[in-house]
Formats: sequence, C-alpha cells, structure tokens
Amino acid sequence: MIDANHVPDVNDDEILARYAMQSSHFRSSDQTAKPELFMPHPYQELSLTRYLDATIEEVVSLGEKTAKKLSKTLYGRADIETIKCKVGSLKVVADPTPDNPNHVNIKGFPLEKPEQKVIALKLAAAAKFYPIQ
Repeated sequence: MIDANHVPDVNDDEILARYAMQSSHFRSSDQTAKPELFMPHPYQELSLTRYLDATIEEVVSLGEKTAKKLSKTLYGRADIETIKCKVGSLKVVADPTPDNPNHVNIKGFPLEKPEQKVIALKLAAAAKFYPIQ
C-alpha cells in the first residue's frame, strides 16, 4: 500500500479498481461491468482504489472492508486504466482516506444524469470485471 504520508499523483498508466457492491452493477452472464457501476449519483465524483504498491489481495481486502462498513456484499471489482477514466472533463485525483491510502476519486462529472450515463457507458466498456470467487 502507499505510504499515507507520501501519496503521489495518479499516473495515466495506473490500474484502478471500482468495487461492485450491487448485483445489478454487473452482468453475471458474461462477467462485464454495467454502466451503473460507474455512475457518480448522488455525487459528482466516483470512488476507486489504485493498485500502486498494493497486491491484488490487498485491493480485494480493501473492497471487502468497505463493503462490510457499508453493510453490503462485495460482488467483484472492475479494473480500469487511469487514462481510460479521463473522458471529457474528468480527472483522477488521489484522495487517501484513513482506511485506504490508495483511494482516488474521478472528478468532473457533468451535473446532468444523461451526460453522466454517456460517460459511464465508456468507462464500463473500458473496464475488465473480476467477480469475487
């Protein structure tokens, strides 16, 4: 994991994980992310975890802890390259939390839901979904 006292900027080639905590956020038939997983509603930013200096096990563990904290089930994660998240006005910024020094946000989503959906479609298409085994 990243040293919480020395968090670097997010590089374009980093892989980020978006946790799926609703079964409606992925297709079990072909194990792909649905656009709903990448909708920022009700906020204007989207929370993800970066892999920098972390193992897959650590990233999954962070997802499990986050799901437990929210009283939800972790169904899987959608991995996406940072550069693929920079659609339109979106930017990816480090936003470490006390429980997750690898936390990042995608910021800059438009206010209008139809415009958010267009972006979410692009993000979902660029992501690779990994179910929890």
